[in-house]
Amino acid sequence: MTWSPRSTVHGIAWPAVPDPATSTLLAVAWQLDQTQWWPSDELARHQQLQLAQVLAHARASTAHYADTFAAAGCAPSSDPGAPFDPEAWARVPVMTREQLIAAGPRLASRAYPSTHGRIDEVVTSRTSGEPVRVRTTGVTGLLWKAITLRDHAWHRRDLRARLGTIRHVADGGAAPPDGARAAGWGPATAPLAPDAPVSALSVASTTEEQVAWLVREDPAYLVVYPTVLDAMLTVIARTGARVPSLRQVRTISEALSPDTRARCAEILGVPLVDTYSAQEVGYLALQCPDHPHYHVQAERLLVEILDDHGAPCPPGAIGRVVVTDLHNFATPLIRYDLGDFAEVGPPCPCGRGLPVLTRIVGRRRGMLRYPDGRTAWPVFTVACRQAARYRQCQLVQDADLALRLRVVPEPGLAIDDAARAALVAALRRALGHPFAVTIEVVDALDRSPAGKLEEFVSRVAPSR
Repeated sequence: MTWSPRSTVHGIAWPAVPDPATSTLLAVAWQLDQTQWWPSDELARHQQLQLAQVLAHARASTAHYADTFAAAGCAPSSDPGAPFDPEAWARVPVMTREQLIAAGPRLASRAYPSTHGRIDEVVTSRTSGEPVRVRTTGVTGLLWKAITLRDHAWHRRDLRARLGTIRHVADGGAAPPDGARAAGWGPATAPLAPDAPVSALSVASTTEEQVAWLVREDPAYLVVYPTVLDAMLTVIARTGARVPSLRQVRTISEALSPDTRARCAEILGVPLVDTYSAQEVGYLALQCPDHPHYHVQAERLLVEILDDHGAPCPPGAIGRVVVTDLHNFATPLIRYDLGDFAEVGPPCPCGRGLPVLTRIVGRRRGMLRYPDGRTAWPVFTVACRQAARYRQCQLVQDADLALRLRVVPEPGLAIDDAARAALVAALRRALGHPFAVTIEVVDALDRSPAGKLEEFVSRVAPSR
């Protein structure tokens, strides 16, 4: 990570003497630099120490957890120094998103420590349903900044270089074709490189506008949604557009397909770095600097990958992502089911003791239903790309289990009968079943208010 700090002491330019807030941030970042190399059992022991603190606080200061712990017979000790009880922990019920919303004010702490700083509210940007509202504190904000610096350090970014972003922008800002320019990558890096150039473009723009903007701005780094990137890669491959300064692409917010990662390397010639986060809790996992899998940010969160019976998944297995926020004393979140699924990985050869997720599979509502009742995460984008040329696609499963492949064609290239037949055959092979498939040609695919796009959408009622 390359940066240019500024000193706050008159007459001292180098080495810089930062202000107290920046010093605190760098101190926490330094601790994370050390703890990433701890053995996994040492990390787990410290997680349990912090978990005891948040459990005791949640029991004493929130109506929801006081009742929940008592009803489940797993009430933690009011002494945060008491030994961790794994059997009692296993009896703590998992909380769904719907239960979090229903709990409302009962989840809010009546007396969080004043030393945790000011409270802010985070409102999630789900693609459907009522949003989740979570209060955060100065401490959780500080840790978010420190992990952001970890991500930049892991991937050796030059904080002085130009950053380009294509994402949701509130209030219609950064409109195409020109977008907007600013200084500073964000709150985490502002104290270190406040003048770093940033170019932003709203995701509410056409793919052609996005590619033209990228070529004009020529950033060193690009932050973008995976589905937006995938459509841009198709245009870049067709037009031969060049972005000579680009060093790295960063993807956020959506599940990343292996096909998009491979196409980025092939077409743009730069590595792709993915991030797994949720607005309720911040960073869950960062991509390893040496491998394509992810390291759970264990200093910040306790992340469990659980099977259908609530047991921890072994390496190689896929389960639901259940997270406990170790530091949010304003809205404690304990064993919160994000609705995501992930695959557990073995220890990383890089030597970090942080737990490994091989891949982030997707959300529960994005599961394909077979006529015999089986469910699976549909893997189809590579097969469809090999079958026909198009810009973007989205697979929808309707209530009768039939499939609709919604396809955005490339300009001047029709989805003719041969392409339709090839896409239907490719889908059936990839999914392993002769589904009824309809090809629906559309001008564009709808995104959520936050700019996200789901490549697979299920309209099938969940099984009970």
